Amino acid sequence: MTVQRDAAERLIEPFYDLFRAKRRNWDAGFAVLADDWRSYYTNGRYRTKAATRPYIEGLFDLVPDINVEILYLSVDGIYIAVRSELSGTPAGDFMVPHTGRSFSIMTIDVHEVGDDGRLSVLHHLEDWGTAIRQLQGTDQPQEEQ
Repeated sequence: MTVQRDAAERLIEPFYDLFRAKRRNWDAGFAVLADDWRSYYTNGRYRTKAATRPYIEGLFDLVPDINVEILYLSVDGIYIAVRSELSGTPAGDFMVPHTGRSFSIMTIDVHEVGDDGRLSVLHHLEDWGTAIRQLQGTDQPQEEQ
């Protein structure tokens, strides 16, 4: 199976809407996930589809205005790679004592599309180190090259 770019965009958009406070639709977001979907947050550890909704709900309790913006998408066979920007302002303590500051970080996701045409695996990485520095007020942006 090879996923075409337009199909990939339609497939992942409802999933990313789960991380957009103003566009969240639980039914649509979870409909694109295979029943045995796995979200890897390390090379060997993952959350199941059932464990993901409580996790996202907890994240929104901590960062009610969380938002994701897809900046880049690439498709290779059954793989969809996404670079995005995740931002928000924690409502209280979030990795550091509450400062009222916001964060804006890069995320990298690699999705795998299963035989049923739904997302079956996600490997993701978020730059939480930068988020911590931004929330502490110690992040010094690098000049663009």
